[in-house]
Amino acid sequence: MEEKKRRTSIFEKLLLVVGFLVLLMGYFFINRVFAAEGYQISWGFLQTVFLWLLMVIFIIMLAIGEDIKEGILLQQLDEIRSLKEEIMKKKNR
Repeated sequence: MEEKKRRTSIFEKLLLVVGFLVLLMGYFFINRVFAAEGYQISWGFLQTVFLWLLMVIFIIMLAIGEDIKEGILLQQLDEIRSLKEEIMKKKNR
């Protein structure tokens, strides 16, 4: 059985761009809050870091889910093709 390469979808490309933007903007805002709090750890700083980490984890989970979905769809497509070939062989007998 040949290994098929899967192409990235528009959603995955968009998710990659949004992920990079979240990382960069998050770093910028966390640094800004840290400087505004006088370079000390405060509740505002901890909340900012926690929310930023939640957004990063959410984006990672979206990417994993999309990858799994595409893998399942490709597997189902291969199964349907093999079933079709088997039915055609039995029909031609």
